[in-house]
Amino acid sequence: MVFSLSRCGHTLTFWALLFPLAIWAAEPVPAPAATPGVMAAPVTSPAPAGAPIDAAPLAVTPVATPTNVVAAQPMAADVAAATVKSIQKLYNDGKTQEALTAANQFLEQNPRNGGVAFIKAQALTKLGQVDDAIAVLEALIESFPEMAAPYNNLAVLYASQGRLDDARKTLETALLVQPNYATAYENLGDLYRAMARQAYNSALKLDGTNAALKTKAEKVN
Repeated sequence: MVFSLSRCGHTLTFWALLFPLAIWAAEPVPAPAATPGVMAAPVTSPAPAGAPIDAAPLAVTPVATPTNVVAAQPMAADVAAATVKSIQKLYNDGKTQEALTAANQFLEQNPRNGGVAFIKAQALTKLGQVDDAIAVLEALIESFPEMAAPYNNLAVLYASQGRLDDARKTLETALLVQPNYATAYENLGDLYRAMARQAYNSALKLDGTNAALKTKAEKVN
């Protein structure tokens, strides 16, 4: 499931959770392998420091949560798995606030469950609580640095806030973690395009009569 954020004409795409007990997708918690591209369909959204992103839509990938992501679970495994599924279903059914509430309750007892943390980040994003979603994703990549999808979605949110350089670094890290991550490559390309557009526009303000510069700027618009 994918949802988009628009900012200054740019659409960033996020992958919604659909994990089988997994961190990112809506099923049980499977491990996110190759995540389908989403930055072009949100890394989801922004521009240069403070400015909205001007490039193609970044996409966020819905990732299946890796089973090994659940590190410390006081709750019985079968009960935890059923609870994760129910939380995912709430989110998939559009009951975002209910999903967030259930996720918070679950994480109080199972703070190391990456799958539910990912759902929480998606719910927060959908509810417009971007800063909180960023905090959750930042904590998630610290706990599970081997997961690529959180980096992609985090980059999308950084971009939506105009933190383009942070978005770039985060996407590059995602590609170090998962070199075959097509979505991260796509989002990175969109991000570079947005950065190029902003740089050319700044140059034109200083040298508006430069024909060659105008031509270059037109190519990225």
